Amino acid sequence: MKPASPSIQKRTPLGELLVAEGLVTPEELGAALEFKQERGIKLGQALVALHLVKQSDLANALRAQGKIHCIHLTPGIVQREVAALLGEARSRNLQAIAINRIAGVVTVAMEDPTEIYNVDAISVQLNCPVFAVHAELAHVEACIDAVFKHAGPPRPSLDEVLVEPDTASSDVKLEIARDEDEPATEKLDEDVIHVVHAVLDEGFAAAATDIHFEPRLQGLEVRFRVDGVMSDRVCLPKQWMRQIPARLKLIANLDPAEKHMPQRGRARAEIRGHKIELSISTTPTVFGESVVVKLRDVAQRPQNLTSIGLEPHELESLRRMVYGRDGLVLAAGPQGSGKTTTLYALLAHLNAPDTKLVTIESPVELVVDGATQISVNRRLGLSYTRGLRAALRQDPDVVMISELSDPETARTAVEAALAGPLVLTSVSSLATAEAVRRLCDLGVPAYHVADALRGVVAQRLVRRICKDCRRPVDPRPELVERIGLSAESGPYFEGRGCSDCQNTGFKGRIRLYELLTMTPELAAIVRRNGDSGELRALAREQGLVTLREDGIRKALAGETTLAEVFATTARG
Repeated sequence: MKPASPSIQKRTPLGELLVAEGLVTPEELGAALEFKQERGIKLGQALVALHLVKQSDLANALRAQGKIHCIHLTPGIVQREVAALLGEARSRNLQAIAINRIAGVVTVAMEDPTEIYNVDAISVQLNCPVFAVHAELAHVEACIDAVFKHAGPPRPSLDEVLVEPDTASSDVKLEIARDEDEPATEKLDEDVIHVVHAVLDEGFAAAATDIHFEPRLQGLEVRFRVDGVMSDRVCLPKQWMRQIPARLKLIANLDPAEKHMPQRGRARAEIRGHKIELSISTTPTVFGESVVVKLRDVAQRPQNLTSIGLEPHELESLRRMVYGRDGLVLAAGPQGSGKTTTLYALLAHLNAPDTKLVTIESPVELVVDGATQISVNRRLGLSYTRGLRAALRQDPDVVMISELSDPETARTAVEAALAGPLVLTSVSSLATAEAVRRLCDLGVPAYHVADALRGVVAQRLVRRICKDCRRPVDPRPELVERIGLSAESGPYFEGRGCSDCQNTGFKGRIRLYELLTMTPELAAIVRRNGDSGELRALAREQGLVTLREDGIRKALAGETTLAEVFATTARG
């Protein structure tokens, strides 16, 4: 029997090759696979990021696997006139270098040839098909240093792309190394790729957390969410209402042909020298597909408790809540109120060599060194509850659950907190007393809540007044009256608007906090199933500072405006 030809012979998985060669242990491979799933990256990238293998080991394994082409890159094999076509600025930005041109196809060396976003950018820049090959990053950077002397032209802005579209450009055949045996060829419209990249670039520069592509009767509306507030950026022509969503779905490895069901995926991009994770979700609407792209800097690290805006007495109260190895601590607030940031800050505070930290998240948003992080995947059957039960078998001291979203998870979390470990989690509720009732509404027995709960921190995000254009003002009398103050209580402030804050009067956001520490008297109300109003009244007597009161204090200090506080806080 003849051996299988190289073109159809089954490849040994990369992980198995590395284990067989003794470069990693099965346990290390398992950790890398978990990290890969959490971060949405390639296995090779996960192995290098965790310092389990070197780039040279990875290149040899990839070459043996035959999955992508690998080369040993030196300046001597680079045709300088071809490298100049890509330019120094783009080469450094994408960490790639054009090597040669053969039969109209340019070979480009880069660390990850399967990164479709970067390969697209190179193909558009060169206006020809690209064959991407793997080379060690250090070798790529060395060749760039050796070949170039001058920076290339800057990338055009979104306005330049829309005002001066390249009407002479034709479809580009793009060859991208994928997981299949052979590279796939896609026809891409150059203008569409330019616009998508320009929107992402401008959104990142504007510090947008979300970019919305919304189909409307008149065209595709592009909107940015900056500091929690939506703003219109541009309305793209109708002819791009299908092409832009299709391009974004291709970036996120979604099905471009599926237009009638929601989809969700992830991608990686390098924007202005930053590694950015893109979370892309699509949903059908009456005018076409709406797409939302969430941007997150991969290099972002968890904040600590001293940097999230707590007053000294609040900081001390929160530290007391998480002291020990049992009990339940809740972060409360609506979506987008900063609950996850607070949970990560608590993890950073508790992270120590003698403490085992385990998290169950959907998805994992930040990597915490020293923590075991589990990413929920309901499609594969890994729910919050199943992940929590698995985490409890890992002998943890602290467990963080990103959200209590269903009764089973809530009951399991509270039962775990009663027996140990310390459980940190979040619920969607208006304020602290309502968060306690939310646990009971999820089916947790009131006496278990009373025994397990240590405290609740509720929060909101409000816009910060721009420091460069802040000025004292006289607010509207009806606003002052409705918020419970008087004109003499001031001074009050607002931002006039300047170039530094894009004429909004605001730049960045601050947090408002409300901390409820469980006392025996409060626990007695919870145990007999008292309502949130009774619980709040007693907590106020014991010194609870409400979200609105904290907001008023920060407004009088010139950090935010009364209008922001009034619009954001649910009650006085």
